[in-house]
Amino acid sequence: AWRDVGFARNLSLYYASRRRDVRSLEKEYEARRRHGLDVELLSKDRVREDYGFDAPAALLSTQAARVDPYRLTHRLLQRLQKQGTSIFDRTRIADITATSRGATLRTDTGFEVRASHLVVAAGYASQHWLTPRVARNRSSYAVISDPMSAEELGFFADTMLWETARPYLYARSTSDRRLLLGGEDDAVDIPVKRDARVEKKAHTLLKRLHGLFPGLAITPAFSWAGTFAETEDGLPFFGPHPQWGPRVHFAMAYGGNGITYSVLGAGLLRALIERRRHRLWPLFSFQRLER
Repeated sequence: AWRDVGFARNLSLYYASRRRDVRSLEKEYEARRRHGLDVELLSKDRVREDYGFDAPAALLSTQAARVDPYRLTHRLLQRLQKQGTSIFDRTRIADITATSRGATLRTDTGFEVRASHLVVAAGYASQHWLTPRVARNRSSYAVISDPMSAEELGFFADTMLWETARPYLYARSTSDRRLLLGGEDDAVDIPVKRDARVEKKAHTLLKRLHGLFPGLAITPAFSWAGTFAETEDGLPFFGPHPQWGPRVHFAMAYGGNGITYSVLGAGLLRALIERRRHRLWPLFSFQRLER
């Protein structure tokens, strides 16, 4: 089921970047405990003793996991193809016509695809199909190391690290024992300009990690940047938009919790198409923009 996608269950260590963040971290702890999540609040001394760096407090959660998103996407597409789904790569949709009964898509090479329901799930590019701006694009940066030994990785072998500051630094290991660092998000929305910043941003990420762990030796192998979208309230949008009518649904898992939102959104969109009620519909629909 999870073959060849780099999946592994992890611990998650979420630390307070500054002393003034401790209160919000305590509130987060209380909220997670209230909802039955297995989480522990660590003191400054515990963080130093167990993890070897300085932070005023941290949350340790046992319910986290890592995955290689590229490999997972390919495995899911392969499984769908085996079940009879047609998949068309490198195919650009040039035009969409929607009615109350369905939607017709035209490709840039002149082909037509007809559907009773259309789900637009194109990441940040989904905004191309909406006239009103519902989110803003931002850029994020990452750098990954050469493979490391278990001894060199230390607690990173089974624990991911991130912080309360925004934008936050994060670090986790991969299935081939590399250390992946990310963050340094900014408001750049021009690909050429974004890509020109990669080397400097990677250097900053490595410097920040070195500030936490001076003894951790990392040999960087690759660095890159990517674009993501953020809504004003941090929540995603799922379902139809008035611009297109009831048969065109949007899957916009924006807001920084994309995997979690996507799982919730899949259930919500299926319920809408099957004409069933879903309790998250008022929270995640475009209707909240009117309130």
